[in-house]
Amino acid sequence: MLFMGIDVGTQGVRCVVANEQGRLAAAHSVPFASLNIAAHEGWYEQSPAVWVDAAEEAIRACTASLENPEEIVSISIDGTSGTIVPLDGNMRPLTNGVMYNDPRARAQAERIHASMGHIEKKLGYKFGASFSLPRILWFRDEMPEIYERTAVFAHQADYIAGTLSGAYRVSDYSNALKTGYDLIDGRWPEEYASVLGLDLSKMPEVAAPGAPIAQVSASAAARLGLSTRTVITGGSTDGYASALAAGAVGAGRWASIIGTTFVLKGATERLVIDPNGSSYSHLLPNGAWLLGGAANLGGRVLNFARGEKSFDEMNAASEALVPTGVRCYPLTGRGERFPFVKPDCEAFYLGDVTGGRLYPAIMEGVGFAERMAFDHMRGLGCAVGDTIYTTGGACRSPLWLKIRASILDCSLKVPEVVDAAMGSALLAASGHFGGLESAAEQMIRYRLTVEPDPALRAPYGEIYARFREDIEKIYAVEV
Repeated sequence: MLFMGIDVGTQGVRCVVANEQGRLAAAHSVPFASLNIAAHEGWYEQSPAVWVDAAEEAIRACTASLENPEEIVSISIDGTSGTIVPLDGNMRPLTNGVMYNDPRARAQAERIHASMGHIEKKLGYKFGASFSLPRILWFRDEMPEIYERTAVFAHQADYIAGTLSGAYRVSDYSNALKTGYDLIDGRWPEEYASVLGLDLSKMPEVAAPGAPIAQVSASAAARLGLSTRTVITGGSTDGYASALAAGAVGAGRWASIIGTTFVLKGATERLVIDPNGSSYSHLLPNGAWLLGGAANLGGRVLNFARGEKSFDEMNAASEALVPTGVRCYPLTGRGERFPFVKPDCEAFYLGDVTGGRLYPAIMEGVGFAERMAFDHMRGLGCAVGDTIYTTGGACRSPLWLKIRASILDCSLKVPEVVDAAMGSALLAASGHFGGLESAAEQMIRYRLTVEPDPALRAPYGEIYARFREDIEKIYAVEV
């Protein structure tokens, strides 16, 4: 049996096909022909047709490379969180897709925040401009003719699933979170109609990620090399899928993803409400919750620190320089959102960063922030095990993995396949295996385990204690 996962990201589509043991039978990526096509400066839009073209090219490439694509049992799709497109009665897009990072609905977000505080408190998040619900309200306020013609507001993953199956009006409760779906009561709150004046019939039906939705349509099967027996299942957001690909599927398991930025997600037995608002929870199909947050710092700043040298050269030169003794919070811009919220903070560097120390000091600074994030989660009452599952570009550096393991005083496990598309493949397989945890146990394979360096644990423990004091003093926040 084979399972297909499709990741629809910001810049393109990644499609993977995995077998029951988690080995890839096919994989293909296709970049979007165009990215931001918004006519209004500062807005972010993409053409749904571009999404479909890239997705179908990736699917065709995968099915063409398989001896028997009819062995694909099911397909799950993830998309960017908060991206939405209004569809008419014939399920055709009425506008471009409004992307997750489009800021146009700030005023609507504030109105929702002011009137829906009880829902925010219940679910543990604050409605922001990146959420889908304020964008739907924006359409009603600013483009009423489009709003009236809209039959359903579809998330990015929903729309691609619809082109494969004809079931455009079904979403999943991962994507529906930012549209305000009540994950506890399993419904769209009536207040959206009574207080905000929204038509709830324009909201999609909501299924669990991985739950069967519809079979591949005859037309999609013919043009993509799929079988009409293949089932489309509930999808998720891209961050949700990335956490699943790393292994964050059962209580106490955490996925730490360090790429351009740092994202932390972990499974908890109960819904955890973060008082400082830096993290919030998705719901997992097994009834556990997926708590997480995304920081503004990450690996991006290393691009500036390495200059003209390669990462391999910098890593080799830095090996003898750790621990540097430097304490830093290496932001590239203003503001932080996790594990504390401080919109106006800037980077700081304390200590000697000359003689090549800046590059490894940045690695350490991100590692200290990572440990602080885990301490924040422990402070919320979350269980954190001795093993952390990690993905992202930071995993390409053996030195950075050693630094992080030593700062965290935990083992780091790196999966063989780190794509968000693999997380979607797990969702597609979850029904076959009787649950997401069983699918992960059978299909996630790890290529590397990194243990803390005994010579680094104590020094990093002392430096980290001072780092926390620096954070509290410089940023005037409690961590």
